[in-house]
Order: sequence, then C-alpha cells, then structure tokens
Amino acid sequence: MKKGLITILAFLYLGLAGGVVVNFHYCMGQLSSIEYGYDEHDQCGKCGMKEKKGCCNTEFKMVKLQDSHQWAKSASVVNKSFTIFTDLIYQPSSSILIRSLEITSGYHPPPNLRTNKVYLHTGIFRI
Repeated sequence: MKKGLITILAFLYLGLAGGVVVNFHYCMGQLSSIEYGYDEHDQCGKCGMKEKKGCCNTEFKMVKLQDSHQWAKSASVVNKSFTIFTDLIYQPSSSILIRSLEITSGYHPPPNLRTNKVYLHTGIFRI
C-alpha cells in the first residue's frame, strides 16, 4: 500500500516538475473544451469552421512547478559565505612551545588469511 502511494506521488511530482501543456479551446467566444498535451487542429471540433477565420481560437498554457526549491540557485550563497573566513589568520606568539605530534592511524586491517591455519580458514572446529 505504501509503495503504491509513493509511486503515485512520484509520478505526480515528475509530471508537475516537468510541466503539462493545457489547451483551452474557445468557440464563438465561449470555452468549448479543455485538453491536455499539445494538439493543433485546423478545424474546430464543435462548429467545423477553420480556426484562422477568427470565430474560434485555442490558448496553450504550461502548468509547471516553480524552480525555487532547486539546489542550483542556493549554491551561490554557500560559496559567498567562505570569503568571510579568509581574513582571519591566527599567529601564535613565539613564547609558546610547540610539541611534536605523533600521527597515528585508527585503521587496523584484519589478519592475513594465508598465515592462518586451515581449520581457522574453513571454520571447522573439532571438539
């Protein structure tokens, strides 16, 4: 049930994020039909006249989500915030003694399996 709902919401979001074209067809000054997708007709489906004569017209509108939530617009703000810290440089006084630090690693690899005995490698223990 949850997977089905998530799938439906994902397709709905992808449809709105990509955009949908809506056709509004006006015949004799009144709204005649509303269709989804781009469809161009030479003749009116209601009265049969050609649309270029002026009594019928079709408006195309794009329904799409705003792009204000995307990462690309907010990335420039993050880059500007690092310029503040470039002027802050701390130089310690010469009276402080600096001790040498020993760098140690926290990585301990597993033992080499080739040096282990066969019964440890295969996991067979006799009692």
